[in-house]
Amino acid sequence: MLFDNLAVMHKSFGAGHVVSKNGKYITVKFDKVQKVFVYPDVFENYMTLTDGTLSPEILADIEAERTERERIRAEKEEENLRAMTKGIVIPGKEILPEADEDEEHKSSQEEF
Repeated sequence: MLFDNLAVMHKSFGAGHVVSKNGKYITVKFDKVQKVFVYPDVFENYMTLTDGTLSPEILADIEAERTERERIRAEKEEENLRAMTKGIVIPGKEILPEADEDEEHKSSQEEF
């Protein structure tokens, strides 16, 4: 897909056209400002083509990005589980023992 001069509509900046696409970034020139966005993420919620749609190529790029994010998330989750089974504590993933409610209740009453 050719991105140069592609007419787009942004929720906040209004109508504009693509100046360039460089890897994961897309540069769009609006009436009074030029902005750089992460591609294809900007098309998920903030920008469309001027007719309010997305091209099949952009939709495919969005789906590929979602799939990659899910793969990375699953990989990290698997890594965390492997570490926990080996007794390695990962910050933010600690498993804290649950306190027995009766014991908490008893100790709080003993203070009075």
